[in-house]
Amino acid sequence: MDTTTRGIAEDLLLLMRRLNQVDDQKLARDPGPYGHAQRALIAILETADWGPAHASEAIQHAMQEGCTLFDAMMATRAGECGTAINGASTVNASIAEISNELAQQIADAIGEHFHGDCNYWPQVMDADWDDGDGRVIVWEHGVDEWTFLVSHGGQPDYSPIEYEPVPLPAGVWVEAVNHCALRVMSRE
Repeated sequence: MDTTTRGIAEDLLLLMRRLNQVDDQKLARDPGPYGHAQRALIAILETADWGPAHASEAIQHAMQEGCTLFDAMMATRAGECGTAINGASTVNASIAEISNELAQQIADAIGEHFHGDCNYWPQVMDADWDDGDGRVIVWEHGVDEWTFLVSHGGQPDYSPIEYEPVPLPAGVWVEAVNHCALRVMSRE
């Protein structure tokens, strides 16, 4: 990425940080100016051969850690950071742990949001499914890239439909495990 493009990317990140701090929530959400700035920044990172999911991951890391976008890109590429993506809410709420009931509510919200087939609904896995924190929601028959669309919304490849982010409870983070599994964690 040339220095001019890198400067524009850092300016967009700064704009996103400022929009995230405003009192008027119409400015600080997607769709809205925040979402437009985020999509523009993702488009810039895509010109540097970053896929939309990895670009979103780097942006979220930069937003959470307060580092430069370039540092966030290096950290996410090297795997030095967790890939937890902050949910739609920016409110710092305290949830001690993700209960079965809360995980099922989130799975149901995902299924409804993406108009899932009731015979192939998102499933909440046992708490010890993969020895990770939180709970895991698995949905093999979901929309392509649904695990990344939950937090950021967007348009899956080869699809005319653009999705909004799934509204998540305050204090909840989600992390894409793979193309059909999403980890739900408490934000502590």
